[in-house]
Amino acid sequence: MDKTEDTVNLEDDAPQVLKPQVNLNEPDRDDEIVKWAQRHINEDPDMKFQLIQELRDMIFERGECDPENTEDAFLLKFLRARRFIVRMAHRLLVNYHVFKETNPLYFTRPDFKKILDIGHSDIFSVPPYTDQDGRRILFFRLDQWNTAEFTPDDLFQAVIFLVQAAILEPRHQIQGGVCIIDVANLSTQHAWHLTPTVARNILAVGYNSLPHRVEAVHVINGSRIFDYAFAILKPLLTDYVKQKIVIHQNLASLHEWIKPKFLPKRYGGVHKDYRYVEWLSVVQNNVQLIEEIEALGYEGAGDFVKNNAF
Repeated sequence: MDKTEDTVNLEDDAPQVLKPQVNLNEPDRDDEIVKWAQRHINEDPDMKFQLIQELRDMIFERGECDPENTEDAFLLKFLRARRFIVRMAHRLLVNYHVFKETNPLYFTRPDFKKILDIGHSDIFSVPPYTDQDGRRILFFRLDQWNTAEFTPDDLFQAVIFLVQAAILEPRHQIQGGVCIIDVANLSTQHAWHLTPTVARNILAVGYNSLPHRVEAVHVINGSRIFDYAFAILKPLLTDYVKQKIVIHQNLASLHEWIKPKFLPKRYGGVHKDYRYVEWLSVVQNNVQLIEEIEALGYEGAGDFVKNNAF
């Protein structure tokens, strides 16, 4: 996959402290990422708005959902997530609204205090750098999850809030992201929480019901307990999703997919660990981002980020 100009380049592999940033602007027509989008997700600048209108027409013709928004920018996220195949973008949009209506706790009534607590626990993190292909990275450290303190619903609230905000970035919509799941010290308490409902929601968040593309899921530090938990999840996976999951036996294997200069030191890389709350500080200082998040239905998000120190 081709690199893009927003990719972090650490020629000397020296660690750098980077400031998290969010760019909500659509790339210019002559931007390299626009050429990348044409090659990889079929985004033709000359056809883009015609396909947006085709999707809009399909929504009203089929009547399978009552969309909260039919503006160009909103529909474009779904087209990019499905490589501008209109019928697939429509199915994703229907799935999104069904999932949102079925799980209002994750979308319109989140516990922001709990999201902040999860941020301080370092279960999730999104560093300010990308991988070598310009894709955002989400780290999920299961060993930091105290099941007595946070339920699976709490975690879904936090990660969906993170994803919903991340996919407001056009570059993330275009290039997608990767997830690194560290299952070190996975316990039976963790495994017991992997109910069929939780398993289905994992698939919904990762692949079926949010307008983003997870290009790869890398699992590291596996164990027998992980093998047991994955055996529960695996029958629910489509062949497409199975192809996206890579289980690594060691860090050398991970480095074949993501170069060390795009990883934190704990995974054989060069960067410091960046925390979820550092990303929240970016939200706090971006009025446009706050407005966009609240437009998605997160009432009170603005007051939450303004009134907390991250």
